[in-house]
Amino acid sequence: MSILLRTAIAVDKSLDAGAVANASAIVMGQLARLDDRIYADDVLDAEKALHAGIRFNTLVLSGRSSHLTALAQAARAERLPTVLFTTQGRSLSNSFESYRDLIAQAEPGSLDVCAVGVLGEHELVRTLTKRFSVYRG
Repeated sequence: MSILLRTAIAVDKSLDAGAVANASAIVMGQLARLDDRIYADDVLDAEKALHAGIRFNTLVLSGRSSHLTALAQAARAERLPTVLFTTQGRSLSNSFESYRDLIAQAEPGSLDVCAVGVLGEHELVRTLTKRFSVYRG
């Protein structure tokens, strides 16, 4: 029997819908690079159009910014794949080198986390994210 995974993307509840969509897409893309179990091989319909091949539940959640940092710390303590996205990163559109330099030079706790992605065993991720609400837009 294969392990049942869960992907949770928790976002700052103060973000508008467009920022939530953007941050969620960025975080999910990075999580997928970390673990190839998230997506299946190509899923094609009868006309050979490609469909999303997501294997496991993926939820977008919202909560307080302080809870995002706590989630990231707890997930890393459990050795789960964890991805952060910051408000500083959001402000550096199409400036990857500047973004990478900013993140590399940042002191611990100095960045404003606006989204956290976590992948792991279904029940563990549920436990770690229980203080968050399902994002409702």
